[in-house]
Amino acid sequence: MKRIIQILLLVALSVAVSCSRRVESSYDSLQFVDELVTDSLPGLQRIAKLAGDRSGVIALIGEPRHCLAISEKLLNVDDYDNVDAREVHDGLPDFSGETVVSILDYANAPYDSCLISDEGKLMLREMAVRNSLAALDSACRCKLLVICSPQMAEYGGDDISDFFERIGCDVPVIYSTDSAFSYTTACYKLMREKDLFTHNISYPAARLLMTVPDDIFPPFMTVPFEDLKVPATFADTVGVIAPNTYVSHVQNKR
Repeated sequence: MKRIIQILLLVALSVAVSCSRRVESSYDSLQFVDELVTDSLPGLQRIAKLAGDRSGVIALIGEPRHCLAISEKLLNVDDYDNVDAREVHDGLPDFSGETVVSILDYANAPYDSCLISDEGKLMLREMAVRNSLAALDSACRCKLLVICSPQMAEYGGDDISDFFERIGCDVPVIYSTDSAFSYTTACYKLMREKDLFTHNISYPAARLLMTVPDDIFPPFMTVPFEDLKVPATFADTVGVIAPNTYVSHVQNKR
């Protein structure tokens, strides 16, 4: 049974369009994915088998501001009773015991610049798959992948689903192009359904990774987050945009 899914809590045209493309016969697989599967399938299958475990992390990919906004919500939201999942506040974060890892795509943001040409849209699709591959890596090893940016969801969501399916990866993927979509609700309900919570007794934690240009192995690579590596074009610091995420990240580095 296919477990690479989209969580659609709100019925909206923008979401319906993004979820229907994958099943249409006109869907064209991404050449980058075809090449990955052809050249590296055994290695990718080994990585896929290590992902999806309950002890893994919730991985966020996309533009930095989108990832950080969702990370802050995941760290702080308290909409459910952690014991029986009733929709009542219980004084504990809903994602207690979980680790949220944001892969901040500084190397390619802002994505709007990719939408002005077909070549740019194709690049965005490839970026999405590259970021998803980083989320499966041993430095992250996710059990749930969230595509935080609507542009990446629209142009890369289907490609990630296709990629995961072809390498036998059971990690669920959550994405939507709807600005009103609740990622916290989607993540919570899916993790309850799939029994993906760690059940550890601790406050949620955050870690940060980032993409940077790579001249040796272009176009970019994923590295641990460092303030000094953030491009000068990004005026606001992570500490300003997502203070809880930043503090947790710094504490976890010790």
